[in-house]
Amino acid sequence: MRQLLLSSVLFCAASLAQAQDAALIVGITDYAALPDVTGGIEVAQAGAALNTAGFRVFGSGNGATDSTAVQGQGNAFAALSPDADRMVVVLAGQFVNDGTRSWLLTADSPQPAPFTVGQRSLSVETAMMLLAQTPGSAVLVLGEQDSDADIAGPGLLSGIGDLTIPSGVTVVRGDVAAARNLLRDVIAVPGGDVIAAVRKSKSLTASGFVPGRLVLVPSGQTPSAPVPQATNDVVTGVTADLATMFEGSAWEQARKTDTQASYAAYLDRFPNGANAGDAVARLQALRDPNLALKQAEDDLKLPVEARRAVQRNLQVLGFDTRGIDGIFGPGTRGAIKTWQGQNNTAQTGYLTADTIGRINDQAARRAAELELQAEQRRAANRAADRTDWDRTGATGTAAGLREYLEKHPDGQFAEQARATLSDKRQQSRAAAAAADREFWDRMVAADNVAAYNRYLDEQPKGAFRDEAAARIRQLQQAVAAQQDNSAAAATERQLALDPISLRLVEARLQQLGLQPGAVDGRIDNDTRGAIRRYQRDRQLTASGYLDQATVSQMLTDAFR
Repeated sequence: MRQLLLSSVLFCAASLAQAQDAALIVGITDYAALPDVTGGIEVAQAGAALNTAGFRVFGSGNGATDSTAVQGQGNAFAALSPDADRMVVVLAGQFVNDGTRSWLLTADSPQPAPFTVGQRSLSVETAMMLLAQTPGSAVLVLGEQDSDADIAGPGLLSGIGDLTIPSGVTVVRGDVAAARNLLRDVIAVPGGDVIAAVRKSKSLTASGFVPGRLVLVPSGQTPSAPVPQATNDVVTGVTADLATMFEGSAWEQARKTDTQASYAAYLDRFPNGANAGDAVARLQALRDPNLALKQAEDDLKLPVEARRAVQRNLQVLGFDTRGIDGIFGPGTRGAIKTWQGQNNTAQTGYLTADTIGRINDQAARRAAELELQAEQRRAANRAADRTDWDRTGATGTAAGLREYLEKHPDGQFAEQARATLSDKRQQSRAAAAAADREFWDRMVAADNVAAYNRYLDEQPKGAFRDEAAARIRQLQQAVAAQQDNSAAAATERQLALDPISLRLVEARLQQLGLQPGAVDGRIDNDTRGAIRRYQRDRQLTASGYLDQATVSQMLTDAFR
């Protein structure tokens, strides 16, 4: 009898290992601390229909909806997903989001808080990432509670936020009942067209990959024997001792083989087994050889400002992190790897305490060098400014003043030049003939190149000819600069600097004597001029708008 039971176990385990399609179905009704969701458990029960369609179904169908059970089922689904040909995820219950990420809260979740929401929830973004492994055959269905109740704590929003959907993934959203019906009556039914069902429904919407037709179970497919649910007992009726023995044997075999396939096979059969946590950890380590490096970096527990400081320091050293936001994405990882390569260190892309210290020391030295060079260039620029003033503006002629301003719009004598030039305009106006003044005023009202050219053509001896020619040059230069300024302004907006950072920028400009005006966190014309002077002294693009290079250099020194 014992041999017969063991043979049955081995037969069923082999069948499970061959399953090529996976589904994660989580529907939660009863919340301990949050409003209940009508019909959530029915969604979980509807997932059983996928068993006969050849899917291995994970989730809350066995009734367990606390974080430990739901996240365990989610990890088991994740372990099987690389081998799947079709994948379905259905999540129904209470959701929250932070504007960029969304979570389904598990039954034991308290009122969610920004820094702990992930502890008792399933990440919608993680589900989409897993589904992206089977593009064109991957569906995410989100069933939301139709309620005005605000369940989110400070820093979070109730419901599902905007989703960035990976290529090839179809996302369907609607109320809980509509999600249940779509799963039971369409997705799990041979020939069931998801897109057609969404178009007919008043409660469902589809986004992401939305083809003309999407069928997950082909027409004519004969229902198979139900694929057993993901539980610890592989065969109903097998004694607990025998199941435990088999689970232990399977774990030892997985450890002995120590491959991705062996651990995936173990999790496929025992997603909630005694060694499931260790299996998931080892599987992740095998799939990601940098896992130990990630863990070592995580153990440093770097706060967001420390991460931003690393990014600023790398920018100062000439390594583009593609942002200073405290998030180590591909840009920052690439910058770290490049720095490591140039410093005879293993190019892992991850930080250690020693790496951070060396980057900080190098950035401090480089910042000091840049400041010294900037001061030297500033002195040279001021000397050249003085020379040009003595040659042009100091002569007191209108032509000389205009020449000086065209070359030094933010120069140390710019205000004096503009005031003197304004006086000269008034004098010219007073001395000009009445007809000449009247004609000139009409051209100034039009204020375009054609008007000023008309003045030059019709008033060959007019009192305002030099001013007309100067204004034509200004307008032509403005047109040429407009496109550059638009691009620079867009770059500045993308930085999304808060008022505190802007005040730090202005304070640094003021400290350097660059006359930014009031230090109030608002960028005005005085601030633009000061930014241009700062950029010019440091051989940066002197646009007067903030960019990553300017802010990195400025704030690195300010924070230091």
